[in-house]
Amino acid sequence: MDSIKGVSNNVFEVSGPVKGNNSQGNGFKDTLNSIISQVDNQIKESDQKTEDFALGKNFNLHEVMIAAEKADLSFRFLSQIRNKLMDAYNELTRLSF
Repeated sequence: MDSIKGVSNNVFEVSGPVKGNNSQGNGFKDTLNSIISQVDNQIKESDQKTEDFALGKNFNLHEVMIAAEKADLSFRFLSQIRNKLMDAYNELTRLSF
């Protein structure tokens, strides 16, 4: 386990109302934007590590694979959030007032 550096148990660092802090300014939009930017950063990190490995700058294949899997999992999670939001929106548009 010592060879795996920088791997954390938390995929996303979320603060504000989601964790129970009821601070002002951290709403749904801010939380969603934070998650999107974190997913984007993980994808960029994965791409950079893959490029470094291909160029011979980095010989740690396990780090490249871990970064790629984290980015893939995060992106699939974000896609599921989008799907659930679209389902909720479609359900709301079907309601008659």
